[in-house]
Amino acid sequence: MRGAAALLMLSVSVGAWAQTQRPTDKPSTSPADTATAGSATLTGPTDRKQGWSIDPDAGAVYQHRDFRWTSWGYGEHVFRPEGDGFWRRVRQGMEFDLPRFAPHYRTALVYEVDFTDTNFFRDRSKLNIIENLYAAVQDADDPGKFRVLFGENTHILSREDNLSSGNLPTINRSLILEEHGSVHSFGTQFGVEMVKAVTPRCTVAVAALDNRGSLNTSNPRYVVGNDLAVKVSGLVLDDEKRGRKFSAAVSADQTRDVRAGTWIFISAVAGQAVGTAPASGNELTGEIEAMYTDRIGKHPYSLESEHFLTVFSKTNTHIPGGYGLGQFSLFQTARAGDLDPFVRYDWVHLSADGLSSPMLQQAVRTGFNWNLPCSRQRVNFHLEYARNFLSGPSSAIPSKPPANELGLELRFNATRYIRY
Repeated sequence: MRGAAALLMLSVSVGAWAQTQRPTDKPSTSPADTATAGSATLTGPTDRKQGWSIDPDAGAVYQHRDFRWTSWGYGEHVFRPEGDGFWRRVRQGMEFDLPRFAPHYRTALVYEVDFTDTNFFRDRSKLNIIENLYAAVQDADDPGKFRVLFGENTHILSREDNLSSGNLPTINRSLILEEHGSVHSFGTQFGVEMVKAVTPRCTVAVAALDNRGSLNTSNPRYVVGNDLAVKVSGLVLDDEKRGRKFSAAVSADQTRDVRAGTWIFISAVAGQAVGTAPASGNELTGEIEAMYTDRIGKHPYSLESEHFLTVFSKTNTHIPGGYGLGQFSLFQTARAGDLDPFVRYDWVHLSADGLSSPMLQQAVRTGFNWNLPCSRQRVNFHLEYARNFLSGPSSAIPSKPPANELGLELRFNATRYIRY
């Protein structure tokens, strides 16, 4: 994929060209980060030098008075010893922050495209590479405090899996999140979203979307309100001196008219289909998530967990599931990079009319995450081993689902990848 390679080279050269830097990759402790996919959280214009510069956490920035133009890009390639490798994502995006129209508000335009979704470099007539494309009215200096957007954007329950800001670039972020995409419940949608920090530690996000198709589908539909969602997040503990934080969130989603839906079970690393089950009708989902960060001596670590319960009315399908993850920093140095081993457990349970018995999928996953030396945290290597388990009626499961999987992922980013 020559075009993808060219884009990766461009992303890296942009980061090196203007020097000094961070990404949209920092762990999300605020639901504002979750509700604003693809956008960079920037400081106010008074903190910015005029002209071109590099923000290590946002990308290449052009500032002219109160106008700001931010550009970012990254690519993730997965290598698999037992099969063909693949580009998981090759994305590029921009945000245009227009001059403020009131003391505390401005308009912003955002887009992000993913070149791995189509044969874009050979068929340039296709427009379904769009992952995000929206206009927003937001806080002039911090969109995490307030933002209302209209257009194509990530569902607020996607957390970080479908965003530029995944805080751990796993081969598949979460089984249940990846599989929700098979019934078009989460992921990129079209509609209206709003995020508001009601207190310095509590944020509310609401959305009225359409789950049945958007700009990046062959038959887009725009019935805003077909999907309604709300999410409340809070920073429960924030001890900066010790580096200890605890954040939590609860959310709910109600989606109408999921037609002829099929829940596709996938393997943890390759994303290979290993089973199917019916999932149609009106969908109702509840979610709870939490993240805790602390230190053992000079070594930071984090624990996170996210769990769902989804019900589809027509097929009487009940799907609880979730994951738990722990990671620990072995070292963080400029010469050696920073290395974090991790371990995680994913599970999905499904029962539905027409199935003789429930289906249970589990995956035990481990590996390490390494920001490579001398890369200024812009090149990341991820190794992941997964042991898959799947049980259920033989009519719904292939005879030989993969049990063991190994994946290696190399990620290039125009911005830094920071875990803690």
